Amino acid sequence: MSAGVPLISVVVPALNEEDAIGKCLTALTAQTAPRDSYEIIVVDDGSTDRTRERAESFGVQVITQPNRGAGAARNLGAANAHGDLVLFIDGNCEAGPDWIQAMTAPFSDPNVAGVSGEKKTRQVGLWARYIQIEFDDRYDRISAHRWIDFVDSATAGYRRKLLLENGGFDVRLKEAEDAELSFRMAERGYGLVLARNAIVYRRHPESLIDYLRRKFQYARWRVVVYARHPQKAASDSRTPQTQKVQAVLALALLLTLAAALVWNAAAWLFLSVALIFLATTLRFAWRCWKTDPRIGLVAPVALLLAAFSSGAGLVLGTLEQAATPRLKSKQST
Repeated sequence: MSAGVPLISVVVPALNEEDAIGKCLTALTAQTAPRDSYEIIVVDDGSTDRTRERAESFGVQVITQPNRGAGAARNLGAANAHGDLVLFIDGNCEAGPDWIQAMTAPFSDPNVAGVSGEKKTRQVGLWARYIQIEFDDRYDRISAHRWIDFVDSATAGYRRKLLLENGGFDVRLKEAEDAELSFRMAERGYGLVLARNAIVYRRHPESLIDYLRRKFQYARWRVVVYARHPQKAASDSRTPQTQKVQAVLALALLLTLAAALVWNAAAWLFLSVALIFLATTLRFAWRCWKTDPRIGLVAPVALLLAAFSSGAGLVLGTLEQAATPRLKSKQST
């Protein structure tokens, strides 16, 4: 390591990423940051393919654990890291050439404890591009805040000491563990920021079904997160308020449609709710339209289906939360 240069640790959790880990590590070993200023640690989360062998061929440190989830893999990597700063990138992501420099630059401010980068995609399919517009819209929302409360684990950075002192990622969460850690850190007064020029490229879901399944699962685990951080259910720096309104309107659509089947006058109420829902989609649909009119046309329908999927996830998550109260408690270790 270069004298006087703080060591940076890059932790890559990977599960069955044989086809993607090569691109991930190629990008990480070709950063604009001096190669001797950072170490790379791949944590193989119980892969059943050749992920470990592919990673070892790059001469980086590889740690193997039984399959315990990405949160546990990140914690293990951080515990074995040497850097004052620890960066996280998923094994199916490819870092931009200056990602490490862009991620670490905000830490020159001693008040900064965590940094989130941005996810992009090189895909050209309609649904992948739609999802990217959704991400970009949220990044615009987040960037309006000096201090944020969400650090995306696919492109994340923390002061390692603070991360470990605050318990790291909650290994009991299978989704939204990055949101829970971010909320926890923000509530404790740690400064989190967005670095818009810290880019990683990843593959988004390429079908509507996969996109909706992702929405369902994330909402399901968000229930646990909101149970611990109830004030975030009302507002956070990342989630548009229209998304929460749309979830309520989607439920209202179902109820008014059911009512209309037995009471004709309720059809007008159903139509009114539908028009209100459509109105909530216009701003985002217009943004999509400016990128591609086809995406703009499908945006209202996609938002409606996403509201149904998220709503179903919230219902299931609520039922599971009631049945497993142990998940309500905050992680203490």
